[in-house]
Amino acid sequence: MTWLKNFFGKVFGNQKETQEQDTKDIIPKETEEENSNLVDEEYLLELEEKFLGLDCGIEFADFILHKVREQDNLTISQCKKLINELCIKILEEANQKNDFDFQCKKVTLIVGVNGVGKTTSIGKLAYKYFQQGKKVLIVPCDTFRAAAADQLKIWAARANAGFYISETSKKADAILFEALKKMQNEKYDALIVDTAGRLQNKASLMDELSKLSKVIDKHLLDNIEIERLLILDANTGQNGYQQAVTFNEVSQLTGIILTKFDGSAKGGIVFAISHNLKVPIKFIGTGEKINNLEKFELSNFVKEIFSKN
Repeated sequence: MTWLKNFFGKVFGNQKETQEQDTKDIIPKETEEENSNLVDEEYLLELEEKFLGLDCGIEFADFILHKVREQDNLTISQCKKLINELCIKILEEANQKNDFDFQCKKVTLIVGVNGVGKTTSIGKLAYKYFQQGKKVLIVPCDTFRAAAADQLKIWAARANAGFYISETSKKADAILFEALKKMQNEKYDALIVDTAGRLQNKASLMDELSKLSKVIDKHLLDNIEIERLLILDANTGQNGYQQAVTFNEVSQLTGIILTKFDGSAKGGIVFAISHNLKVPIKFIGTGEKINNLEKFELSNFVKEIFSKN
């Protein structure tokens, strides 16, 4: 079933299923009624309700409706095509550089609020490295949650990854310094760093992440890349957008891992993030198992996300 039919339901009417081609050609065949009926305010109100129900956020919904209203005498079928083009274009522009290179040496800072799935995402990412035949080290730099290190150690073992916890240092930047030395001395291919997620104290969070970045800049070898990935719960809606804005300000994000994208999770806030922040989606977490981390594929994501509403 086509994603537009699933998403817009009665707004776009009942239509016959058609074979989906590629990302550029996923609109079902129009009915005679849609070819002739013009978009009116009642239709636009229902359209807005659908976008808000998908957790796209008010600003993104307004953006779409504004683009539709700019067109005079727009038929329903033309409106469908316009929305399709806009949504695809927004995701394409933000995700031009969403590849995650497992072949180069890399330090990955994992950021995000507590409870969004940071620990499991770190384990899944480490396991992907293991599947590539790479040697990966995990280090917990969230010094405010002692239990986080214990959970992370379990996931490291599942992923066949190394795990480093400092016996002497208590500060996050000192722990990271020691882990970087271990990475370089013992020839690890990758270092994955868990960080604190205390948005209730933005100044403290910014200061800590800034210190971590300085340690990396000062002690990292030239041939090692840096990733800063935000872990974002697909269920969080508009609050997820605010998280993305804050962490992007603090750490200049290079990508997002969207977690819990299963069941009833909507994930529509990705459109607002892609539209305003242009931060690419690197991976999607689809379950609790260690191999439930998939590379973001635009066409598959669009079809899946719109079928949930």
